Amino acid sequence: MAKAAALHSSPTWPAVRRLVWTLLPCMAALVGCQGRHELSASGCLPLRAPAQVVLVQEAGLYAVRDAKALVLAAHPRNAVNDGFHGMQLVRTLPPGTRLQIERLQQAWGFDVGKGRISAFGSTAGAGERFEYGWGGGTTIGRAPWEPASVPNLRTVACGD
Repeated sequence: MAKAAALHSSPTWPAVRRLVWTLLPCMAALVGCQGRHELSASGCLPLRAPAQVVLVQEAGLYAVRDAKALVLAAHPRNAVNDGFHGMQLVRTLPPGTRLQIERLQQAWGFDVGKGRISAFGSTAGAGERFEYGWGGGTTIGRAPWEPASVPNLRTVACGD
């Protein structure tokens, strides 16, 4: 207790308190510097939403821990670490399956800049909602609804 009393009575304590009260609003502002860009109609991706697409390769719908939506992933894929990441295959979607893409978004934040580019949609018929991680930053991969003639990695100008 004597050390605490000595600290509060020291001449540096008011300076420390002023510094904390000065930095607190700045830290709160930085936490608020993140969000999502809606890319659905921007034309920066080779797809606009809403759109209906058809799988040209097999894909899977995966449950991931407590996530509300399923995750769509193209097959074949390396499933070695699925258990560690809390991923479990819900069902396999064959080529020819219709998907409704409802929106395209890119996350951004002060600490990462341009982040993950995602397509959000649902399966036709069953209506299972999913998120497909299409890419990040300014790069996207080949989506399972795009033909093999499309390059595996492409640069896009999203969120500029």
